[in-house]
Amino acid sequence: MPAKAVKSILVVCLLSLALPVASATAKTVEKTVPGELVFQHGQRPGDPGNCSGVVFAQWKDVPGTVSATAYYVYRGAETSKSAQPPFNDVYEWVATYTVSPGAHWIQLGVSWADGPVVNTCADVNEKQRAAYTGPVRVELTVEIDPKVCKDAQAKLSARRKVVTTVRKRLNNATTQKAKNKLRGKLERARTKRATAAKRVTEFC
Repeated sequence: MPAKAVKSILVVCLLSLALPVASATAKTVEKTVPGELVFQHGQRPGDPGNCSGVVFAQWKDVPGTVSATAYYVYRGAETSKSAQPPFNDVYEWVATYTVSPGAHWIQLGVSWADGPVVNTCADVNEKQRAAYTGPVRVELTVEIDPKVCKDAQAKLSARRKVVTTVRKRLNNATTQKAKNKLRGKLERARTKRATAAKRVTEFC
């Protein structure tokens, strides 16, 4: 084998060893968030006769998202489209379209016009608005940060201690007024404990 080829293989192997290995047991959860339709239109730079109209599904960023599926209505029927990061946040189709900070896009539909006269494709957007309608929801697959799980477990531990403490105080109470007050406090503590337990189930 040529020395150059051997060197290339060695470099590839070293790079592979240097890359972090994703955990096969990484925890993911499914989340559904509200979305909206965004209609954009623009002209090709230097060519005012050439324009495009683009339809996007937009939603707010959820840290750790590894995939997204947008559900929307197209000509009266629910339709969906999926994508992965970096999604269509910077999209080029005749013109360049960029999502607002803190949000993401999935491109749903495109159209264009080209001719000797000036075109803006505002009329194209109007036709798209008739075809693409809401409601819009976006189903996300989100990878959970291990720190989130650790924090949730710590919170549950703290909530359990509160329940135990209040229960002991209730058992030792000597007046009916004190008992009634502690029963209410115990009920609230149990509710918070249940919420914390639910977070552990969701994130760990």
